[in-house]
This record gives sequence, structure tokens and C-alpha cells, in this order.
Amino acid sequence: MDTTNISESKVKSLIQIAVQKHQSGQKNDAELLDKTEVAEILELAVQQQRDNRLVEAELLYIQVLEKQPDNPEALYGLGMLAQQMGQYQTAEQWLSAASHVQPNSVNTWFSLGNLRLVQEQFSEAEKAYRQALVLLPNSLPIYNNLGYTLQQQGLFEEAINYYQKALELKPDFIEAETNLGNALHAKGKLSSNQKMHYAQLNNKLGVARKKALDFKNAVTCHKQAIALQPDLQEAHYNLGLALQEQGELEEAIASYQKLLELNPNYGEVYLNLGKIYQQQNNLTEAISAYQQGLKLINPHYAKVFAATQENKDEISATPLLLQKEVQIGEYYFPLIPSVSETEDKRPFWSVVIPAYQRPDYLLESLVSVIAQWSGIEEMEILVIDDASTPPLYQLVNAIGRGIVRYYRNPQNLRQQGTWNAGVSNSRGLWIHLLHDDDYVLPGFYTRLKQSLEGCPDSVGAAFTGYENINETREIIFRQQLYGQNRGIVSDFLQVIGVANPLNPPAVVIRRTTYERLGGYHTELTSTLDWELYKRITTFYDWWYEPEILVHYRVHSQSMRTELSLSGDRIASIRRSIEISESYLPAEFCAEITAKSRRHYFISCLADIEIPLKAGHIAGAFRTIQEVLKIDRSPQALAKLFAWLEQDRAAPLRDEIALRLTSLPLNNCVATT
Repeated sequence: MDTTNISESKVKSLIQIAVQKHQSGQKNDAELLDKTEVAEILELAVQQQRDNRLVEAELLYIQVLEKQPDNPEALYGLGMLAQQMGQYQTAEQWLSAASHVQPNSVNTWFSLGNLRLVQEQFSEAEKAYRQALVLLPNSLPIYNNLGYTLQQQGLFEEAINYYQKALELKPDFIEAETNLGNALHAKGKLSSNQKMHYAQLNNKLGVARKKALDFKNAVTCHKQAIALQPDLQEAHYNLGLALQEQGELEEAIASYQKLLELNPNYGEVYLNLGKIYQQQNNLTEAISAYQQGLKLINPHYAKVFAATQENKDEISATPLLLQKEVQIGEYYFPLIPSVSETEDKRPFWSVVIPAYQRPDYLLESLVSVIAQWSGIEEMEILVIDDASTPPLYQLVNAIGRGIVRYYRNPQNLRQQGTWNAGVSNSRGLWIHLLHDDDYVLPGFYTRLKQSLEGCPDSVGAAFTGYENINETREIIFRQQLYGQNRGIVSDFLQVIGVANPLNPPAVVIRRTTYERLGGYHTELTSTLDWELYKRITTFYDWWYEPEILVHYRVHSQSMRTELSLSGDRIASIRRSIEISESYLPAEFCAEITAKSRRHYFISCLADIEIPLKAGHIAGAFRTIQEVLKIDRSPQALAKLFAWLEQDRAAPLRDEIALRLTSLPLNNCVATT
């Protein structure tokens, strides 16, 4: 990610203006009139920052400073933003400016202390914390953090004093109690039982820090727990997890291997080692670790895998059915045939994994499903290889022999063809389409089945909470659309009709829903899932399962990135809006469609930056064309022209000018 849109010189200039403006104490009439607008921009900036849209948040904060150079909230916001992006020197500049403008802000001084603490500038952090404590005496976090900075400087007695002050105010303050134990341990003042107690506390605090994505402190806590109790298995395991998520893979391997010396049958450790070897592109070691882990955690897998010989037979081609269609509204969709009657009991689940050219991610996706497999009577697993070269058969067979059915398309059918082929060849009551680069979390199938077994026939599909992760497994987005309110959702058409808040791996669909409404539209190269969700919502209810049960991976090799570069993604969004307009209920259609066009105009305008940054000017130009087909209202045109005025849009402006000057002039007619 490009982490900043402003130069260092501009940062210094803005900070200087902010300090001078505050010292002058002057306010002009224009600034007073801008108060409402500034408040609105600040609110939007905070929301963008909360949603991890860091570049957008930064630009909004800068807009505020251009109107009010000494606005303390914008200065503080930019400081926190810079720290979030790892730009510590810039963060120091912004927060120092905020402290000049608003010297009585506890938040600013406390944040300055935290910033310096992260950089191990302990004496400077101490000064900031002491200033915050003057402004807000008896503050638990300040007592704790000040104590920690003193402890890091070797001032143990003073540190212990501050921890004890915090615990007098809140006896169950785990951070202060843990730090107190560590300080006492450093002074040699703990008994054996006390060491065990503080080891557990360190481990517990490490888990909490990891959950807050503070991996550095999580690692410190787990290492301290091991120092206090070397045979604490939980601490070794959690240390390995924290190191793994921090990208310290060799250290994580060492931590896991130490744990296996303590407990050779710790199945989850082998699965985590498999992920590391996969990330290192060592697929042979990854397969071996995954096999061992699955055997230890899943007795159903161990039994079938041991009884099945490695199959060297010829690869099965995907059975492709005759192309029949079903009409919904004014459009036709591929017919999904009903399941033929046999003596075999149909499984509850069909998990369909379309796969193409991503052997590393496919392993993890498969393992996440097989770990929850409890027999063919309960779940069938299909991998549909979309003509990968070389075929993915050996990889699938190495992990899933005896369990996974592997098919290979005779030619590349792309996403829509592969999805339809997978659904058509499934036999389960409920179908789960899982991307080959995503994976399910423990409990996905069990929790959904508990809810769906008893739900009414009006429910045609269901979805769970999910998280987006990047290539290094960092969580970059979390979605729990209806909070913790499990059950049938109401007014979902007004949500899904406007925009798509779902990701396919978090969605399961009843097979009879496909049979009635058809499969995925063959014309759409992107957003084909969204169009189907709108079709389903027009005729069926949806069930919502609130837990986070899926990880959706966002990475540079994803199909979305490829389609965004060419402009195909925006074209599919536009086409999806046109298709659903033909079948949405008449009383809601016009309103939903208009909202959808407005929403995607703004969203797709931001997408132009993807081909622009890649130097794909033709793709950016096509995106502009498709955006205008989505919404060409005067308001939309005004936003487009304003966007084109930005510096980063210069290459696209040049392309538009070039194409305009290339138009033939003989279409112009002179009049007198």
C-alpha cells in the first residue's frame, strides 16, 4: 500500500503553519463559517481510519488543515494515522504539533508516550507519561505504562510503586499485575508457585495483545511466560502463533518444535507448521505436516487416509451437462439439474472448491475443510480444477485421497463456468463454494448445520461473519453485518440490492434454490455472486450466523485485482445492476437501483487508481467509460470532474485529451 500522499516538506510546512496560526490566536470569518463542514469531514476521516482506508483518511485530515491549520483533532488524527502506518518520525511531528496547539490534551501526551515507547525511547516516553499524569492523576493506563518505561530503564522500585498504585485502584488490572510480577521476578522475589501464577498471567495477556493485533507485545508476554515456566505448553503454542503472524517464520518453527518435544501429539502444531512451509513454498514439507496434523486432530480422516492407497489412475474430466436455461425476469441463467435418485443417502454438505494455478493456497483451503470432515454421509468435497497447468491432482490426492473428488475441466471455463460445473455435480442439501485461496475457521460447518437443520423452507441461503486477511495473514477488515443477532434477517433486499456486503466463502446456498433460480450468469466475469444473491433475496429469506467463521484472502494474484486492472470488474457491476433491474420487486426496484448506481459510481471511481498505479492507462480509461454508464447524472459528473483535477489523475487526463484530439472533425457542422 502507498502509505502517504503528501511529501515530508509539505508535512513540515503544514505543521509550521499550524503552530504559527495557534500562536497568533487569530480567527477569520471564513474559518468560523467552515465549522460545520470541518466537523463533517473529521467524522468521515475517523470512519475511514476505523475501516483501515488509511490513504482516504489522510487526505480528509489534510482537507481540514487546509481550512483550519491549527485544528487539534486533525493534527492528532494524522499523528495516530502515521503511527498506524509505521511512520514514527512523521507521527512524532504531528503529535508534537497537536501538543503545542492543545497542551492540556491527555490523549495527545499519552499517545506521544506510547509512540516513544514503541520505539524504545524510554526516557522520552517517561516525560510524556508524566505530563499526561499531571493532567489526569490516578489514571490506570498512565500508571501502568509509566511503570513499564521505568522498568525498562532498570528503575524497578519506582516501577513497582506505580504498578501497585494502579492495582490499588483496580485489583484485577491484568496488565499492571503481570508487569508487577515480571518486575518482582527480575529482582528475584518470586516463589515457585508465584512464578507459575505470573506465567499464566503473561500467557493470558499475550493472547489479549495478539487479539488486539499487537504482536510485538504478545511475543514479549509469551516469552516471559516461558521464562517463568519453561514447560508451559500453551505459552509455547501461543508464542509460535504470534511469531507466525508477525512473519518471524524461522522463530515460529523453533517455538513449535520445542513444543513438540514437550508433546509430540499436538496436532494443531503440525497444521501451523504446514502453513509456514506453504508460505515458504516448501510444499513437500507442508504436505507432510498437514497429513500428520489431520491424522492427529481428525480420527475420521486418519481412518480413511490409512485405508486408501495412493491412486495413480487417470484424471477424471469434469462432467459437463447440456446447457439448458431458466428464465428469471428478462434474463436466462444456466439450469442446475436436480439430483438423481439413488440408494445412497445425500450428504448435508457439498463443499465445492474451484481451483486454478494456486497450489500453495489450495493446500490450506483443503486442510481447513478436511479438518471438519466427519464422513461422506455428512459431507462431500469436490475440487474442480479449471485446466491448471500442470494439473493439481497430485497435490489434492496427497492431502485428500479417499475423501476428495477431483475433476479437471477439459478447457478453461473461467469462474462462472467452473462454479456452475461444481454446483451441477454436487449432491449435498446445502452447497458451499470456497475459493481456493480462502479457508474456513473451526466450527463453520457444525454451527451452520445446527441452525439450518431446523430453519423453514423459506430460507434459501445463509451467511456468516467473516474477516479479510492480506498476504501476510494480517486482518484488514471484519464483517458481522447484523451484529450478534442470529436468525432470519429482515429487509435484506434493501441491503444486498444496493451493494454486496458478502464474500462467497461466507455464504452457503440450499441446492433447491439453485435448481429453481439457476446458476451463475455466464456473461459476468466478476460480481456474479452478487447478482445471484439479489436473485435469491427476491424469492427467499436468508439466515445469518454471527460468528466470524471464514477468512477471505486479499492479495495481488486475486482475480479481483486482475479484473480491476482491465476494467472488467466495473463492467460486470454495471451489467449486474441492469440484470437485477428486470426481476427486483416492482415496489422497490426503482429506489434500490438508483441507490445502487450512486453507490457504485463512488466506489468504482476509487477503483480507477488500481490500473493508474499499475500504469495500465487503457484499463483506467475503460473504467471511466463504465463508471459513466453506471451513473451519468449531473451530480456524478461533477464528482468525476473533481476527481480528474487531482494530481494523481494527470496520466488519465492526458489520455482523455489524446483521444478527444484524435476524433474526426468532419462531424462538426458550421452554421452562419
